[in-house]
Amino acid sequence: MEATAPSLDYFRRIWALRYFWLSLVQSDLHARYRRSLLGVGWSLARPIGMTAVFCIVFGTLLDVPMGEYAPYVLLGLTSWQFLSETIMIGCRTFTTGAAYIRQQRVPLAIFPLRTTLGAAFHFGVALLLGLSATWYFNGFGNVGALWTLLPSLMLLFVLGWSVAILAGLANTHFPDTCHILELVMQFLFYLTPVIYRPGNLMAGSRFAWVVDCNPLWSVLELIRQPVLYGVPPPLYNVQIALIFVTTTTILALFFLKRLERTLVFWI
Repeated sequence: MEATAPSLDYFRRIWALRYFWLSLVQSDLHARYRRSLLGVGWSLARPIGMTAVFCIVFGTLLDVPMGEYAPYVLLGLTSWQFLSETIMIGCRTFTTGAAYIRQQRVPLAIFPLRTTLGAAFHFGVALLLGLSATWYFNGFGNVGALWTLLPSLMLLFVLGWSVAILAGLANTHFPDTCHILELVMQFLFYLTPVIYRPGNLMAGSRFAWVVDCNPLWSVLELIRQPVLYGVPPPLYNVQIALIFVTTTTILALFFLKRLERTLVFWI
């Protein structure tokens, strides 16, 4: 089957193979938690543990009430973990699926989709925990705005899929990409308000524009605003996130189209 441009026909082919890539996701999750004592609970261990550490350290330094700071950090870490997982595991997405790619010419976007769906499963479990923490500390005042999470989650998923494609293509051609991206993600973690509010550290600073122009901050706000404050995300954050996700998706589809036919020779 000839590889085609990322068009409606391309996505129809992906949908036609849905049972194949869903079985891959199921197999990945089963292998990850096989013989595990906590099972899916391990997907919550990192955000819970990191939230506890940051609340003890930064919550005290910034003098922020626990009921306000804990849900903020938990939602930030949960969203960041999803993006980080799609990028880091996405680096190996094509080499992991090499056996299938060599046997039959299938849409290569299936394999980053497999990675993104696995990360989305863990993100969904952690997001429920974040919602529960918010309701526990702050009540149910956010229920009326939770509907805005649906388009925000779709946008976040598309971003995860796109960066998984880009990371996979880059790492296939340049094997050091995974190590470089690991350093980049650590650097971006501290440039993005994941564990702090922009006003806490950046108010009055000449570097405040770094946070304001950081598209990852706007993506996080799409999740945080309706959950924490019960309001739709600000228009500014929506616009920045849309531009960022659209640009990333276009780049991912462009390079996938350009490299799809020859990628089999690099894995």
